[in-house]
Amino acid sequence: MKKTSLLKTLEDFCRRMSITVRYDRFFGKGGYCRLREKSYFIINERLCNEAKVQIFIRELKGLNYNIEFPEEIRTILNR
Repeated sequence: MKKTSLLKTLEDFCRRMSITVRYDRFFGKGGYCRLREKSYFIINERLCNEAKVQIFIRELKGLNYNIEFPEEIRTILNR
């Protein structure tokens, strides 16, 4: 799967889980955070798509959601 389509799949999955995805310019790479009962993925927009995908994967592995991941995401998380 191409990184752009995988990135889109990860973004869509997060939105379905009510996690807001934001891209912005800042120092650092980004990650998952919670603020006032809302969940966010904040990612540096200057990163390449591969790095953005790796941030999503790293953070999703650490989340405890009782939801079934789509097949393409589950495959990547199990690597």
